[in-house]
Amino acid sequence: MNIQQTLNNYGLTAEEANLYLAGLKTGEAPLARIAKMAGIKRPTAYLIAKSLEGKGLLGSFKMRSGLRFVVSPPSTFEQNLKRKLKEVSEILPELAAIEKGSQIKPKITLYEGEEGYYTALEDSLGTTNGVIRAIGSLKKIYEVITPEYDVNHYIPTRVKNRTVYRGLHFKDEAENIFTPERNSKEMREVKFLPEKYHHSDFILIYRNAVTICTSKKELITLKIESEEIAEAEKRKFDLIWDLIK
Repeated sequence: MNIQQTLNNYGLTAEEANLYLAGLKTGEAPLARIAKMAGIKRPTAYLIAKSLEGKGLLGSFKMRSGLRFVVSPPSTFEQNLKRKLKEVSEILPELAAIEKGSQIKPKITLYEGEEGYYTALEDSLGTTNGVIRAIGSLKKIYEVITPEYDVNHYIPTRVKNRTVYRGLHFKDEAENIFTPERNSKEMREVKFLPEKYHHSDFILIYRNAVTICTSKKELITLKIESEEIAEAEKRKFDLIWDLIK
């Protein structure tokens, strides 16, 4: 895993991440020394240090020899995220009530990149005691989300929610994975599409949503939230399901 990229994803700029990493290496030290190791000019370093202090990732104290700086331990990142998650969890009911009170309109959301796939899949896990319909290439979707995510997170969560997965896939990609034993255990029903209709995208239909994920080549996810469209797509899916022996 790329440390720099992960720190950027956490919310640090490239220079903030560099100064923090340099501070880990130097330990308690004057800012000039930390800045030199980070390859950052001193005037800029003071501004970055101020920003890191505001994020709880850097502290300073006076000594006879001058001002010393020390970065917070790496565990601070996890603690901050847990605190933020707790704060968000506490206001979710209020946010849901606001959303429910608004006028319901069809909505289309376009995501670019891998996060869109995960966003769609996580959203589908909000289905409880229902059915998630899926059609498309298992091989192509696994190039993005990985089988480990499916086996270790998606499937257990879906089963816990008592939600059936009904899939239309291609035999050469899924037969060895979706065995009768696993299908029974993992609340899954699968039928195989004729190979001549092979395509690379992956479609999820659940609740009032239809989500289309392209292959890794394009990395685009299109989510349509509409009761009418979702119901129509469910009926089309069920027609194909009933026609396949």
